[in-house]
Amino acid sequence: MSTLILLRYAAVAIVLAAVATAQSAAQQLSPAAPPTPSSLPTPLMGWNPFNAFGQNYDEHSIDDAAQQLVALGLRDLGYRFVDIDDSWWLRREPETMAIRTNLYPSARQAHGTTSFRPLVQRLHSMGLKAGIYTDIGRNTCSQRWEKTANMPEGTQAQREVGSFGHQQADAHLFFSEWGFDLVKIDACGVADYTSAAAVVRGGTFRAFEPPLIVRGKPAESKPEDLASLYASFWRSAVNATSEHLPIVSICAWGEDDVNDWGSRSGQMWRTSYDVKANWKSVLYNFDSAAPRSLFAGPGRWNDPDLLEVGNGEFDKDHLTEARAHMSMWAVIAAPLIISTDLRKVSPAILDILRNPEVLAVDQDPAGNQGVILSQAQDGETVVKTLSHPGTKAVALINRSDHPLTLSLGLSEIHLSSQAPVMVRDVWRGTSTRLQGATITVQLMPKETALLRVEGTPLENKATFPDEMPARIRVLEDGFKPNDRTPDRQWVPARIGFLPYGEPILHENRQDTSAIGVAAGSRIQIDLHGDFKRIELTPRAMSSAVGTYSIFADGKPIQTRSANGRATVLHVEHVQTLELVAPAGGPDHTSFAWAQLRFER
Repeated sequence: MSTLILLRYAAVAIVLAAVATAQSAAQQLSPAAPPTPSSLPTPLMGWNPFNAFGQNYDEHSIDDAAQQLVALGLRDLGYRFVDIDDSWWLRREPETMAIRTNLYPSARQAHGTTSFRPLVQRLHSMGLKAGIYTDIGRNTCSQRWEKTANMPEGTQAQREVGSFGHQQADAHLFFSEWGFDLVKIDACGVADYTSAAAVVRGGTFRAFEPPLIVRGKPAESKPEDLASLYASFWRSAVNATSEHLPIVSICAWGEDDVNDWGSRSGQMWRTSYDVKANWKSVLYNFDSAAPRSLFAGPGRWNDPDLLEVGNGEFDKDHLTEARAHMSMWAVIAAPLIISTDLRKVSPAILDILRNPEVLAVDQDPAGNQGVILSQAQDGETVVKTLSHPGTKAVALINRSDHPLTLSLGLSEIHLSSQAPVMVRDVWRGTSTRLQGATITVQLMPKETALLRVEGTPLENKATFPDEMPARIRVLEDGFKPNDRTPDRQWVPARIGFLPYGEPILHENRQDTSAIGVAAGSRIQIDLHGDFKRIELTPRAMSSAVGTYSIFADGKPIQTRSANGRATVLHVEHVQTLELVAPAGGPDHTSFAWAQLRFER
């Protein structure tokens, strides 16, 4: 493929094995989703030891990383969180947790007690923040999957160092007594300790049954119960500290519909399994988060996992891939958590991690996650609307191992070709005035061009969904197929595509101003009184039409048959708009709010 001609697709027929009955669109609305737990206005940045050291790190490793963050200027660029991951514990005691002092000598206190307070205070004195790790179940991922000498010791009960049954006590310990700012909460304890596991059959651990996560089998999982556990920990964490709201990082790997409930119990949630230091894994994790722009925004972030920049296929000998990895995470507003050995980092890798223009894309205060504009074969274009008017961050991604030329029309990103347009390559540090109406980039294998494009809006008073995803929130998913696994992505609401990834077409071109949703879904758009009028075309995606409903500030303003006709909403002074799709059925599992435009 020589150019990026990505707006023509053939519709793909999807046959679903099971159909859930969705809530009727005309049914009375349930209460709105709870507010975001904490502001965390931009994605978190920091350092974590896991990808650099696995389980083989200690207090010296943490101290060295903290010192390097300061000395290398990374702290001042925003990398402020320093995390302790798995394998810090010795055993659970009746009123506290004993720390493994052979790894953390400063934790040794008088009278045989232990505390992380000295380490946390040291990090705070350096202008850094501190994070710790636990599991939502009784036991942890390392106890199930790792073979190291640093495992919890003692009786079966003492080795149950996860938070299950101890949420209140652990939250008080982490945040109040020890002073941590963040906790990462894994989920192996509720997934991998069934009676069939060898470590359970042998009596090493108690069974956790029924499991709340059955990996790859959502119909057998229990998302409501898992959400309840995380919510319980969140409430305990809030009650444990009066100085600031805690940061909770949810690690359920994209299982159990975590994007439904994650923002009620934390500020970031994993969308996939652990990333590895190879190209295939990074693409997989990127793909788990990139379609979910409507689930992200200030205080609620999709997390495709730690950065592998500096490791494996992203080390100093693979700088093209390292820049691509960093670009992909930045354009989708992912948390930027370094996980390489900073004592050995090369100058070239350090330049990638410290590029201020790339970090500015990730940390842009508008809080928009980049939206996938187009996908075709090996090329992908993701566009993130930035806070400065008329400014976009554009990632042109070559996913393949051969050269590729990609092109993007200015009209596709709502910019005028009749006014000057400046294109800045943030990796090369070069700016050019665009000649014509198309941006064209020649890419090396596995290269991503990250561009900052500044121009004049094509329509001065119009805004489109891809320019304001942070204002859009999914309140109810609606229909959920049984094969919605990490390998078989079902995204309940996304811009320009239906939930399984088929592009929404209008006159044989992709309608990039449409929001594709699951049948029976409910989405909220924060208007904040900024708009006077909205145009949209509610479209049934099958012969079954159904009835949709629209609410303004909680009051119904339109309930009609989804006949594909354009409609106009007068919304002056309206704060929130809710769009409720028709209920699902055997042959109508998705719906589209097409040709959406918001006029000021």
